[in-house]
Formats: sequence, structure tokens, C-alpha cells
Amino acid sequence: MAEPPRPKEGDEICPTCGRPKSKHSLEELLTCSRKMEEFKKNTTGGAGIE
Repeated sequence: MAEPPRPKEGDEICPTCGRPKSKHSLEELLTCSRKMEEFKKNTTGGAGIE
């Protein structure tokens, strides 16, 4: 399998999905930012992480 392309230097990686932020559509940016806000508010539960 080929490795995924490396992001350009200075291209920030999204902590929610792991993709470069420059590759996000506006809808994806909103979704990832909402998920990050939810995680910050409630860091327990979910996938068995407490």
C-alpha cells in the first residue's frame, strides 16, 4: 500500500479527523469544530474513555 500524501509544511492537521485542514470543505470544518467542542465539554464516556 502506498503511504498517504504528506501535508505541505505549515498545513495544519485537524485533531478531530486527522486530515489537513486545507482539504476540508466548509461543512467538514463546521462538523469537526462541533465535535471538538462537544469533546471539550464532555471528556468522559463515549468509546469507553473516562
